[in-house]
Amino acid sequence: MIIKNLQGQNKKKKAVERFKNRIPLPNMLDRKQLDIQIIDTALRAMYNEGDKVPRSLQQDILAPNKIKISERDADRIWDVMMSTGLVNSVIGFGNAGKMTLTNEGYQLMSQYGSYSAFLEERRRQQMGQGMVFPQFIIEQQQPEQKDAEDADGGEGAEKAVGAKS
Repeated sequence: MIIKNLQGQNKKKKAVERFKNRIPLPNMLDRKQLDIQIIDTALRAMYNEGDKVPRSLQQDILAPNKIKISERDADRIWDVMMSTGLVNSVIGFGNAGKMTLTNEGYQLMSQYGSYSAFLEERRRQQMGQGMVFPQFIIEQQQPEQKDAEDADGGEGAEKAVGAKS
């Protein structure tokens, strides 16, 4: 009985040691971060080609980069990219599901290098700006001006239409 207890404790110690020596798994990215990486890859693929040849998201961009996503996620990414205004869908025979970069897309890629760098710069600007409260400057009237306005009837005194002063 004592030997079994010692063996059981020994197994527990070995299991604990195995867990201590394990290499930690990388943190899993959330959906938004994955979307940003996929959009980065798509924009980079279209920008690096340099020509305005229409590219298919699934066949020409995701498959060569060994990115596997469901059709539903591909449609969602497509919608996000179209709503940003960085890409246009191509209309025409044999071009279903293809897109090209817009002028804004080329400008973003040449200025920032990637979509994630653009988002980071925009976030940094918003953080640096912080909350700005409007400042109102109210000047106090001099006592002599106030007395003079009261004697004249004030600047804001209403006059009848057609009345002569």
